[in-house]
Amino acid sequence: MIRLVAAEWLKLRTLTSFWICAATALVLTPSAAAVSGLLAPVVLQTVIVVLAAVVPGAEYATGTIRTTFLATPRRVAVMTAKALVVAVVAAVLGAVCLMLAYAVVTPVDVRYGTVVGRWAVDIGYCVLVALFAFAVTLVVKHTASAVSLALSVVLLVRLVLMVVSMMVGADPSTAFWNL
Repeated sequence: MIRLVAAEWLKLRTLTSFWICAATALVLTPSAAAVSGLLAPVVLQTVIVVLAAVVPGAEYATGTIRTTFLATPRRVAVMTAKALVVAVVAAVLGAVCLMLAYAVVTPVDVRYGTVVGRWAVDIGYCVLVALFAFAVTLVVKHTASAVSLALSVVLLVRLVLMVVSMMVGADPSTAFWNL
């Protein structure tokens, strides 16, 4: 399994789109947080969905998935390694981007535990969004379709949950889906 994860990490880091997504997230998430705190989660979710869809989608698009399965016939092991790489990359990228965004918008007098607790929940949310987009890509096997479908579902669920929380009188700024 370690060799599979290392191979998947090598495949991911050699994709130009990986570096473009990472740079986009690192620049746009704090910038969006500075402009409006509500834009930062949408930017980060979008980048993570694209990144998670690119991992299996690039191989399906080029046909190199056949070579991968020839080298390692255990498809479950290959997909598990891909999912693990996606989860770790989403967690690290989410952690760095969120830390930068929090540094931009969080007042200095906020308790450290509050920020760290929220940061941990938001990183978990980033990982869940990434794994959802990864699963959608495995089903659809087309990167653009997977990105549009996964992003539509993630943003629609976010909107519905915010409306429901407003209807019941909850404070949506404290909810876990509000990065």
